Amino acid sequence: MMTSRRAWLAGIGTVLAAPALAQDGWPTRSIRLLVGYPAGGANDLVMRGIAAPLGDALGQPVLIENRAGAAGGIAAEAAARAAPDGYTLFSISSAHVLAPSVRRNLNWDPVRDFTPIALGARSPYFLMVYKDFPARSVAEFVSYVKSRPPGSISYASSGVGAGPHLTSSLFMHRAGITLDHVPYRGDADALVDVTTGRVPCAFLSVAPALPHIAAGSIRVLAVSGADRLSILPDVPTVAESGFPGFAMDVWWGVSGPAGLPAPIVQRIAAAMRPILDAPAFAERYAAIGVVPGKLGTEAFAQLIRDDRVRLDRIVQDAGITPQD
Repeated sequence: MMTSRRAWLAGIGTVLAAPALAQDGWPTRSIRLLVGYPAGGANDLVMRGIAAPLGDALGQPVLIENRAGAAGGIAAEAAARAAPDGYTLFSISSAHVLAPSVRRNLNWDPVRDFTPIALGARSPYFLMVYKDFPARSVAEFVSYVKSRPPGSISYASSGVGAGPHLTSSLFMHRAGITLDHVPYRGDADALVDVTTGRVPCAFLSVAPALPHIAAGSIRVLAVSGADRLSILPDVPTVAESGFPGFAMDVWWGVSGPAGLPAPIVQRIAAAMRPILDAPAFAERYAAIGVVPGKLGTEAFAQLIRDDRVRLDRIVQDAGITPQD
C-alpha cells in the first residue's frame, strides 16, 4: 500500500515538474515550423518573416519545412502526430479551420489536435471586376446584378470550398443576389479569366491581383476584411459599403501539437509579440496586403473556435458539398 502511494505521489510530482523542466531546458536544439504550402506563397513568406527573429529570441534556429499537398493537410497531419515537446510547430491557417467543413476523411482536427500560440498575420480578399464591368462601387455592383436574371452573371473563385468561395457565398447571402460559380485551381487561373472579362467578377487574394490592378485590367470595388489596406487606402471595405459587420479574410498563426506545455506556449507567444509589433514587419508585408496579427494565445484560440463554427455555418448555408 505504501509502495503504491509513493508511486502515485512520484507520478504526480513528475507531471507537475514536466512544464517546469520544459520551461527551463527548452530549447536545446533547432525547431521546425511546418508550413502546408509551397515556398513563395503568402503563408510561407509570413512564416519566414517570423521564424528567423523567433529563433534569435529563443536561442535556437526555427527552420521552415514546407510540406505542401492536400490543401495544407499533409503538414497538418504531420504536426498533429508530432510529439508535444516544442520542437515541432505548425503554421495553422483559416484554411485548416475550414477544412473539416469542406473535406472528407481528415485525420486531424483544427481544434482538438493543436495548441494555439499566437496569430501571425492576416489578409483580406478583393472584390474585383473586369475593367469594363458597368459598376464602380459595391452599391452599383449589387444594383446591376439585381437588374439581370439570377445566375446570368458568373464569378470566379480559387476552388470549391476555398476562402474566396465562402466569401462570395456570404456576400451573395447578405446582398440578396445570385451569381453563377466558376471554380478554378487557384487564384492565378481564376485571374486569367477575370482579367480578360470571360468571368466578370470575383473575390480573390490580394497579392496575385496587384499586378493586374496596376495594369488596369481589373478594378477593385472593396476589401473583404474589417479594415482598409494601406496600399489602396481609397478602397472601402465591404462593411463600409452597406454591409455592416461583414469581415472575411485569410489568416495564419503559429501553433503546436495538442498538449504543448504552457511554459513553452507562453515563451513562444512572448517572443512573437515584439516581432509582430515591430514597424519593420508591418512595412515588409504591407506591399502584398498582409497585416500583422494582434492576437495572443487566448484570443487566438477563441478565433479558431469561433471561425470553426462560423465557417461551417457559411458552408452549410451555401450548400457546399465536402470534397475528397
